[in-house]
Amino acid sequence: MKKNLIDIAVNESADRVVWSAAGTPLANQEKADFWRVFMDDGYEREILVKSSSQKGRAVRTSAGMDLVYDSLVDESGRRYDVRLVVHVVKNETEIEMSAEIDNRDDARVNELQLPFVDLSSACGNDRAKDVLYRGKGLGERIENPWAELEKSHTEYMAADNFEIWSPLTYPRPSSMAWMGLESSGRFLYLGRHGAEPRTCAFNAGVAPRNAEPRLILSVCHYPLALKGERIETARCVLALAEGDWRDGSDRYGTWAWETFYRPAQKPKWVKNFTGWQRVILRHQYGETFWNYEDLPRLYEEGTRYGLDCLMVFGWWKGRFDNGYPLYESDPALGGDEGLKKAIKKIQTKGGRVILYTNGILMDVKSDFYKETGRRIATKDIDGNVYFDHYRFSGSGTTLRSFGYKTFAKACMSESEWRDKLLENGRVKLSFDPDSIFYDQIGGHDCWLCFDAEHKHGNRGDADPEYRAAVFKAMRGLCDGEKALGSENTVDLFAPYLDYHHGCDFGNWFAENAYPQLYLRTFPETIMTNRFIHDCRKDYKLQLNWAFAMGFRFDVSIYRGRVVGVAGEPDYGAHVKKLIAIKEKWRRFFYEGRFVVDTIYDLPESVVMTEYRSGSETLLVFVNKSDQSVSFAADGKTVSLEADGVECRLKV
Repeated sequence: MKKNLIDIAVNESADRVVWSAAGTPLANQEKADFWRVFMDDGYEREILVKSSSQKGRAVRTSAGMDLVYDSLVDESGRRYDVRLVVHVVKNETEIEMSAEIDNRDDARVNELQLPFVDLSSACGNDRAKDVLYRGKGLGERIENPWAELEKSHTEYMAADNFEIWSPLTYPRPSSMAWMGLESSGRFLYLGRHGAEPRTCAFNAGVAPRNAEPRLILSVCHYPLALKGERIETARCVLALAEGDWRDGSDRYGTWAWETFYRPAQKPKWVKNFTGWQRVILRHQYGETFWNYEDLPRLYEEGTRYGLDCLMVFGWWKGRFDNGYPLYESDPALGGDEGLKKAIKKIQTKGGRVILYTNGILMDVKSDFYKETGRRIATKDIDGNVYFDHYRFSGSGTTLRSFGYKTFAKACMSESEWRDKLLENGRVKLSFDPDSIFYDQIGGHDCWLCFDAEHKHGNRGDADPEYRAAVFKAMRGLCDGEKALGSENTVDLFAPYLDYHHGCDFGNWFAENAYPQLYLRTFPETIMTNRFIHDCRKDYKLQLNWAFAMGFRFDVSIYRGRVVGVAGEPDYGAHVKKLIAIKEKWRRFFYEGRFVVDTIYDLPESVVMTEYRSGSETLLVFVNKSDQSVSFAADGKTVSLEADGVECRLKV
């Protein structure tokens, strides 16, 4: 690991901190905090306690120092009987920070932000050239975050007069537990390297409007410590090294492989599948688009465009987004035998079938929810059930304007929910599909649960740990060539999954999207693109983006309604073209590894990715614009037509 260049100095009373790096202007303000705590007395929910307002003591240790505070005081002067010890360990490659919280007060310790790195300048003299990388979705690249993060101003809902914040919860919407700042040829890394998986947040903020520049990076822990509890927070790592964001990718990836990241052996067909048609047989509001006997025809239509799989939604009696978590075949669509027969016919022709169920939601109208679900649902800080709504509709306005379905979200610590998910997996397997799929659970809503009657007790941040155990159990249902899939992509759950139904920032083209961040760190992950449902203006750009990033194609014309891919032949033709190119370079796209070895100075309209196979590297170029472009790369001239793609071996 590269040598760490950043240093921290704390005064004897532990109320002042100085961040520095020799040879750079890296600095913070005189009154900067290096940790913050938020208390909760049941009436005031966010009582701010700042390190700069405390009087503690710095105790030298063999590895660094302990910063000890025997009690804490808030900004109003109220004192809390909470003992906080911050551990700081310095070595050649990084600074480690963690804390112990011993709460002897009636108020709860909800949140600890540590490390809290409040910078007035970074490693270069031109802030506009700094770049923030963070794990929003598959990755986000924010140029000049000093200015760009001001766009996170809420105008009304938050204390933007104090600081302007852009928090990212992990797991999801952050796919990884790290972020960092690229500044003047150096990379400032901040990562959570905790032994126990926990819900946390990566917070990036700036000063209020018209104030002196500040850029703040912090990790938010949620100890939720009640009176009489002693909680230890996760180890966080801070490092500054020569290089770019790839140093952060290496640091985090190395730690992940040493601790939790052990990818399952994927079935051969999953490694090679090109994409699927995602279809809904019977929709949420009751309309029927297809019966079971239509599935083989839909599959055959897909093969004309290179697609070799069907992802089937709304196949159960209750219809799509209804009756969860009860799933049984629908007699009106063809019954048990009709579904089995359709799947077998597709498999005989060489195709694959994936059957959907949801992994989180409970229909509040279902008997399961009335009898069990209300008790095992996740609860918010007031003890209320977290509800969700999906306003699918047809052409009318009744459902669109006023809503239809209401769902509660199950707590992953509860055995009744794990058992129900396993039962539903066995139901799907009884029809002999190639894969069982659980929607949303791959990272959706790993929220804090405040129901202390649940197995997690007062540790409401423990969802990730229990969710990983649920995935391990579901994984046990699949043997041989049977595959397990879910929606969303999070590094913590990816080892249990064979593929991911992509639903994250970066699974589609967007400004600042930078999926290279995740793909380089965990290139074993197989996922689809998302949210391109017809021949809208940018459909070629979106499909080309998916091609360049190695995503399989999620083809869901009109979001799985009325027609399959044959209903949009131009869309299908472009997918077919891209699949053919991938097949030509199969050893890279399907059998190789996504890498970022080379960074060229390319035109703004061009995206380049790389794949390695053995000693060879394939360069993939995409033109994002509707104008042709020529440029130099790898010692040669590359010419791309409007919306064009090209692959070539690196010299």
